[in-house]
Amino acid sequence: MLYKIIGAFIIAAAATIAFLTLKDEGGLNIKKKLTQKGESACVQLTPAEQLVKLIDDDFKTLAQSQQLPQQWSSIATVEYRNGSELARAILGKAKPGIQRVQNGTSYLEIEVMDLPDESNPGIILQASLFDIKSKNKIFEIGRTYTMNDLNHQASAEKPVKENEAAKKENSKAPNTQTPGHSDKDKQPQPTPDKRNPPATSSQ
Repeated sequence: MLYKIIGAFIIAAAATIAFLTLKDEGGLNIKKKLTQKGESACVQLTPAEQLVKLIDDDFKTLAQSQQLPQQWSSIATVEYRNGSELARAILGKAKPGIQRVQNGTSYLEIEVMDLPDESNPGIILQASLFDIKSKNKIFEIGRTYTMNDLNHQASAEKPVKENEAAKKENSKAPNTQTPGHSDKDKQPQPTPDKRNPPATSSQ
């Protein structure tokens, strides 16, 4: 009888140790995955990837705000004409990710030109949408992207650790806010975006 009790105790102890070991290993694996995910989120994009993302996000915003025609979702082919030295230097062989469909009824021509500005150079992207059968121009739009826009996007993608360190430094600074005034009172009023001309539609 005593041997049976001792045997049962040993089996229970072994099962407990095995359970705790597997639990610790599972926790370490989860922690490792979360760490790897956090590190990958902090990886900065290359200048080419940043510019492509800037253009793609801009056209996604235009589509969501219904500033693009319905035929934009039926683009079969895209033709690029890159006449911009700045765009060629930044993008290389990278191109904006305009979504295409196999049996689309329209095609898109994108012409890229330099924006001559010594203080804030950039590129002008002229997009023209045509009907495939009639070859009539359906829609055209011009967009401007400057180096300040690219730098602003790059600064927004800095690692989270740097942002947390900056917050800690700011928390150490004395509070100079005047009683009765909030931070919202200090913020400048937004100004309208004048960099991009309005879209025009033609038949």
